Amino acid sequence: MMIRRDFLKAGVAALAAGDRLSQAATTGPQPRREMKVLLWNWDARMTWDDEPARISTKMAASEDIFPYRKRPEAYKVGGRRLVDYCAKVGIYGFCLWGFLRDSHGGVKAAQDLCKYAADRGVAVLPGVGLCSYGGYYYDGDHPFNLQTYLRKHSNRISFALEEGGGRKVTPVLDPSLPENQKWWRDGLEWLFETFQIDGVNYEMGDFIVNPSPRAVAARAALGIECDENIKEMVVATSDLFKAGFALRPEAVLINSTYRGLERITGFPKMPYVDLLPRQTVWEYNLLGTVRKPDFSERYQGVPQHRAYAYLHWFNASTQTANKDYVEEIARVFPGVHKLGFEFIGTYGEISAVNNPLADRNYRAQVAWARM
Repeated sequence: MMIRRDFLKAGVAALAAGDRLSQAATTGPQPRREMKVLLWNWDARMTWDDEPARISTKMAASEDIFPYRKRPEAYKVGGRRLVDYCAKVGIYGFCLWGFLRDSHGGVKAAQDLCKYAADRGVAVLPGVGLCSYGGYYYDGDHPFNLQTYLRKHSNRISFALEEGGGRKVTPVLDPSLPENQKWWRDGLEWLFETFQIDGVNYEMGDFIVNPSPRAVAARAALGIECDENIKEMVVATSDLFKAGFALRPEAVLINSTYRGLERITGFPKMPYVDLLPRQTVWEYNLLGTVRKPDFSERYQGVPQHRAYAYLHWFNASTQTANKDYVEEIARVFPGVHKLGFEFIGTYGEISAVNNPLADRNYRAQVAWARM
């Protein structure tokens, strides 16, 4: 087991290695940039506030609202503590699902959190469900809440199937419908105008694929061979991301595949990356990928594109909140770096305040991301 003094030495060694690479840049190939640590969170599971015992310990589901059981002020208290910690240890920022809810202050509370983060150089990326998971405004009566939108436009209610013919999910949006695509573009413009955010963490919702004739035709028209759910993402976000980058060229707009590299059909071919703007970031869940000891060699050949390695580690819903990940971080992060990932991180829901294990796990990520 790697003890703390070894971890600290490793962090110093990582920084020193970065300096050596920088000095060598004039005589050899340009080194890759250091990775940015981006933590992934659900508001309902965060323990950074004063009510840590009131979290949900489950995974969220696309069909049901994930309840927020705390007092409204917990959102502000916990969010600010997370921001302060990120600024202190050098974490780039965090994704936040449940970013907007009536129950914790709605627009005003989220605006305050974003300003607080921006003033301290910490990135905030709201989590947004495209076809499910509440839309832009996760829970509340708002024009950019999915349930509100569907009450107003009941003729746009659709259903989808989990990829491979699994369970039926409804209500969802058909990603090929022009009216839905306009709603997504309008929602992103509203986010950019209303909040000091650095981007958006988008997902379709639980590997769903829409069987409508329009959606089937739209996927086929792409002319590529890949997983149907990824094609669905391209259909949904092609115009959305073009519009988003036109408004904010530096924005971090993420398409979440939630797949490891071993689950990308046809790998190392990834033809979908060429169909969206080059600034697009693709998120991969590398939980299974990195279990293979030789993963950094096995998965060489990843086409050049912006990528986020999401590691399903250190979280109450996966029963890993008490696990020391430092040794795994030291093994995995250099390999992910070799594969060219720009962003990397675990869950960030467990507070590091008076929690040496959490502090150790987060600081290790920062140290090894700088290799």
